Formats: sequence, C-alpha cells, structure tokens
Amino acid sequence: MTAHAIHIVPVKCSQDEPPALRQGVTELFKAYFDELYELGCDLGFQGFQNEWIDLPGKYDFDKRGGLFVAVTKDPALNLNDVDHSKHVVGCIAIRPLDDKCGEVKRMFIRKSHRRNGIGKILAETIVKHAWELEYEEIKLDSLERLTGAVKLYEAMGFQRIDPYCECPEDDHVCMNLFFNAKEE
Repeated sequence: MTAHAIHIVPVKCSQDEPPALRQGVTELFKAYFDELYELGCDLGFQGFQNEWIDLPGKYDFDKRGGLFVAVTKDPALNLNDVDHSKHVVGCIAIRPLDDKCGEVKRMFIRKSHRRNGIGKILAETIVKHAWELEYEEIKLDSLERLTGAVKLYEAMGFQRIDPYCECPEDDHVCMNLFFNAKEE
C-alpha cells in the first residue's frame, strides 16, 4: 500500500457520512489507547476512553476543531461508499486550546499501513487545517519512545518546548509550530 492510494477525509460524525468512518475512528482510537498501554503509557488520566464515545467531541469542526482520517479505497469509487471500517487506516485531530492556539491529537496509523507516508500526509493535512482556522500556533505532546512521530514532527518544523500539559510519563515531549505569514 502506498500513500498515493490514500484519501484524506474529514470526519464530522454526521448522519450524512458513511457509518464506517465513525466506526473506523473508534477502532483507531481504541487501538491507539491499547498500543500506548502496551508501551507502558496509560492515557486513562486524560479521560481518553470517553473520546470514542463522544465523537466528534472536542474535535468538532463547528468548534474550531477537526478530525481527519486516511481511507484506502479504489479511486474509482465514491468516498461515500466506504463500506467497512477496515478502510479507515489512520487518523489525526485538532482541538482548540484557546482562540489563537490549537492542539494536535490522536495521530495514529494502523500497523499494517505504517511506513508508507500516511502519517506525513495526515500531519500536513492537520497543519493546513489549523492555518485555515487561523490559529497562530499549534502544539502537540508525544513520547520520545514514539520515535517515528517525533522525527516526523521535527522534520515538519515543530520545535521542542517546555511542557504545556500534564503527563506522568518520563519521556513526555511537547512541541509547537508557529504560523509564519511569509509562508503563504
């Protein structure tokens, strides 16, 4: 599977969307939680389990958030025909921290689809969406042990910053990216 066979789709969890999109997000959120737990990180302190129940929740497009998924589908088919959650192979979200700053959350790619450029496409999508929302800054937190994610964010220009949120993990890393009006 290569990145060119991937479609990036906004997910609003509305009645108009194929149910497989929401189910796919739910599966990815649960897999994200489980994988981090296997790595020794319990996201329970964030109340994370409620996120997949309350979708779109804090990632609601109408509240300056956003939730995007990577979908594998035959390009000849309409994306409204996504018929199975297994076609949803990656996700990323953003939520507002304040009027000028958004926070990137829940970047996750199914293991079967990693190392194909999907993470980069999703990250570029969320950064573009943040600038469309007119955020001046975006922040994120991750863990050093998630080396692929940290390297990707650094390659995209994110800089390490002092912690802006609580996390009990020793290898917690926080990053930010400022919008540069000259890049327009």
